[in-house]
Amino acid sequence: MRFFLLAATAGLFVYSTSAFAVQDTPSTVNGVEMVCTGVGSAKDDPRWSAYPVKIVLATRSGDDLANAHVSLIRQGRSIAQTDCDAPWVLFKPPAGSYTATAVLIGGNSRAHSASFTTTGSGTQKEITITFAPSASQPVGQ
Repeated sequence: MRFFLLAATAGLFVYSTSAFAVQDTPSTVNGVEMVCTGVGSAKDDPRWSAYPVKIVLATRSGDDLANAHVSLIRQGRSIAQTDCDAPWVLFKPPAGSYTATAVLIGGNSRAHSASFTTTGSGTQKEITITFAPSASQPVGQ
C-alpha cells in the first residue's frame, strides 16, 4: 500500500507540471501560460508577441527542430513542461531566473539547456537550444 501511495504521489506531481501541447493552443501549468508553435502561418500569429520568453529548438546550423520534451526550471524545480512537435515553446513566467531544458523525443540525444532571466513582460526574449542534427528528427519545419 505504501508503494502505491508513493507512486501515485509521484505521478500526480509529474502530471501537475506537464502538459501535452496541442500546436498553437495555449495551456497553463502551475500558473505559467505556454504554447507550442512555430510552424506555417501560425508562427506569425500576433498573440505570440505577448509571451516574454520564446524557446527555439534548432540544429547547430540553424535549422528548426521539432518533437522535444521541454521543461522550464526555477530554483532547481521544474515548474512547467510539455512535449512539443514544433520548433518554438513560448512561456509567460513570472519575473525571475530560469533554465529551459529540452530533450529530443525519439532520439538518443542528451538534454540541452539554456539559462536566462526575464522580467515577465516587455520585449520577447529568444533563447535558442541547439542540437547536433540527427537523421531521425524532423528538420526545417
